[in-house]
Amino acid sequence: MAHRTRRRLTKTELKKDPVAENLARAWEFLRTHVKETAIACAALLAVILIVQSVISSGRKQNADSMARYILAETIFEQAEQLVSAGRPEEAAAALNQAYTMAGEVFSRNQNRDWGRRAAILAAKAGILLGRETEVIETLQTLLASRPDGMIAQSARLHMGIALENRGGVEDLANARASYAEVAADSAEFPVMSGDALAGLSRLSLLDGDRESARMFLQESMEVRGDTTDFDLYQLALIDQGN
Repeated sequence: MAHRTRRRLTKTELKKDPVAENLARAWEFLRTHVKETAIACAALLAVILIVQSVISSGRKQNADSMARYILAETIFEQAEQLVSAGRPEEAAAALNQAYTMAGEVFSRNQNRDWGRRAAILAAKAGILLGRETEVIETLQTLLASRPDGMIAQSARLHMGIALENRGGVEDLANARASYAEVAADSAEFPVMSGDALAGLSRLSLLDGDRESARMFLQESMEVRGDTTDFDLYQLALIDQGN
């Protein structure tokens, strides 16, 4: 079989450099479209600067939110310690400070993780301060943003507590619905489920249904895995009516 010989390149072809030719064409295009190129480069630079500014601002806002949330949580814990120490006036002042700060963090960061955590903290403080209507409105806003996991269940639990405390007929019905939804998720969130079952027990006792009240309270203790003095008191209260 005869070998095929490769065609020899001419001197003109040997002198051609594809890379150099492409660069030359690009330079010629830029030279003849100076204005359009400058505008495009300026626009691209502006976009880059805006994106960098937004990212930097978002990171700063998130860091500020985290810091303020941690401060509010620390003040809330101090309020609990003041209550235990028998200093109710100082505890109330600390609770108000924690409530206000947490509410501000949530209002500015409603779709951020730290903002949603702050809403739960504000709900805890607000319930202790007797601000049930404000707490309900905050939690309605939070739930409307469709949180998931622990935040969602905690919001429903505290919604139930606030509604139960406010005590209207419709409030109690809605509290029962909130508690029932949280109680159904005992596998992933046993503590909150236990608290919700205790809430259902209180509502059943309020309705005069002592059998259901005892059943829910016993389920609550089983789910949480412990029995407190208050649980024993509640059981005794239920049994006194039998």
